[in-house]
Amino acid sequence: MNLVYVAPFGLAPKNTTKRRLLPMARAMAARGHHVRVVVPPYDDHASYGRVWTDAGVDVTCLAAPRLGGPAGPGAAFAQFSLARQALRRLAGWQPDLVHVFKPKAVSGLIQTGLWRRRHRPPLVLDTDDWEGREGWSVYEDYPPWLVWMFDRQERAGLRRCDAITAASRELADRARALPRPVPVLHLINGYDPGAYARWNSVSDRVAGRRALGLKADDRAALVYTRFFEYPIEHWARVIRGVAARAPDVRFIVLGAGKFGQEKDLAADLRVAGLADRVNFLGWVVFDDLAAILAAADVALLPMTDVRANRAKCSVKYVDLMMAGVPVVATPVGETTAYVIDGATGVLAADDSPEAMVAATVRGLDLSDRAALVAQARAHVMSVLTWERLTEPLVEIYQTLLDRRAPTPPLFDAGSSA
Repeated sequence: MNLVYVAPFGLAPKNTTKRRLLPMARAMAARGHHVRVVVPPYDDHASYGRVWTDAGVDVTCLAAPRLGGPAGPGAAFAQFSLARQALRRLAGWQPDLVHVFKPKAVSGLIQTGLWRRRHRPPLVLDTDDWEGREGWSVYEDYPPWLVWMFDRQERAGLRRCDAITAASRELADRARALPRPVPVLHLINGYDPGAYARWNSVSDRVAGRRALGLKADDRAALVYTRFFEYPIEHWARVIRGVAARAPDVRFIVLGAGKFGQEKDLAADLRVAGLADRVNFLGWVVFDDLAAILAAADVALLPMTDVRANRAKCSVKYVDLMMAGVPVVATPVGETTAYVIDGATGVLAADDSPEAMVAATVRGLDLSDRAALVAQARAHVMSVLTWERLTEPLVEIYQTLLDRRAPTPPLFDAGSSA
């Protein structure tokens, strides 16, 4: 098959392109398919115009648009320009099938442009967030017109495809409830061996604890968050509760909020007299991540039980399991695909701070931490490989191609899109 994957944005700082799309594309290339990826890097300007091959996948970053700006009408113009450029690329490549990731912004425009063609290849849509009014937009400071546009794009995009891959059960159920039935595959984020080629949980733990100034008898609880999934007041109650029940535990806060929420948490903990037990790191680059993760004795990844959280699928679970850190989480959404209580991690009874405190203390006091860590890693490396997860996707692709009648070219490569 000649496949084209359409990325929603650049490889950084967000994860969808680098940690979901590319591993999926590599899995297809490993099966002998020709896979191209087109990237509109409007959020990663240094990547404009870059072209390279990644494990058999041809990656093309679009050229910078001549006009447009970073915000407002200028940004909208730039995204239309990038979509137009991508459609021209598709015209030249003449793919057998196109897989678009996220039905909003540039990729949503590309999807719409492709869907409107009389003669087009089968079109598959990937969703990894609930994007509109009831989902991720709740957490952002988008102006009302942009929330409205994303909501309309998302709803339209779900109807403008021949099949859907969904990163969560919440999104898969939404897709299956659409008036026009299409094949739907629940496809969570998996294990990408290349991402962890240099990780060594033993040496990384030594290096990380030394860098963080942790003593041999210190126990460390990692708070790994963007401060969207779990409210500040909940985090404060969890840290205060664990600190009271485990006086030897220090806290490492990895991550930062878009609106500076970590500053509010720091202020709360200062009032509680815990400032000297908490280390705020902000974000770190991926190359430094292994040591920071491995330094912890437990990692806290709670989410409240709301639609945006049920719809997401975080690759952080895989990162932590490969780093050898027991994960303590709430039983919300896709968490249970990774964290099996007592086997691959520790699940709280519910999403309340009190339940998280109890689960964290249980995680800190594990009688056989090494066995749980080994079982978690084995679960990731056997059950959650991209090769295994994408097996049913190949069947969906083939079914769509078998249904497709012979058609003329997508559109004249020399025409305007």
